[in-house]
Amino acid sequence: EILIGLVGSEMCIRDSLLDNGHKEVGYLRGSFRIKGFRSRFVGFQTALKKRKVPYKEYTVTLGTSLNSAYQDMLEYLKTSPKLPTAFFADNDMIALGAMKALREMGYRIPEDVSVAGFDDLPFSEISTPALTTLRVPNREMGKMAVRRISEMIEGIGTDAVIKTQVCPKIVYRNTVKKL
Repeated sequence: EILIGLVGSEMCIRDSLLDNGHKEVGYLRGSFRIKGFRSRFVGFQTALKKRKVPYKEYTVTLGTSLNSAYQDMLEYLKTSPKLPTAFFADNDMIALGAMKALREMGYRIPEDVSVAGFDDLPFSEISTPALTTLRVPNREMGKMAVRRISEMIEGIGTDAVIKTQVCPKIVYRNTVKKL
């Protein structure tokens, strides 16, 4: 098993949001819960606890496609909620959809609200503004998985379950404001 969600989200929250002075950080939660999303939420909570930043209920559940995240965020924003200074999203698709809705409702990113994503999809680099996100080393993870499967087939090594932790890299772009 290769673990990246918990470590990656904790690192992203800490380095890109908390280190920039954000004390009210919201969570853009995908409506379809996969194991990676659950790990990212645990990392989100861990980062806040370690910095003694209280977790306030700024969680918004959004669809996991670009369009459904946009539509859900638009509906949420129409209720005129109090927004945090920053949001961390389960993935870039959710972040990009939410950003579109925020802009459409008159919010400026990052001046009014900062946004950070996860995955570093190609769209993240060309969005306006370009999304701060975590780059997951997919190629390296694939190589490690193939190597491990080959070892298992050839009977090399151990039958023990091996967990490998891969640290993603924060890609700083233009969606996080320093407070």
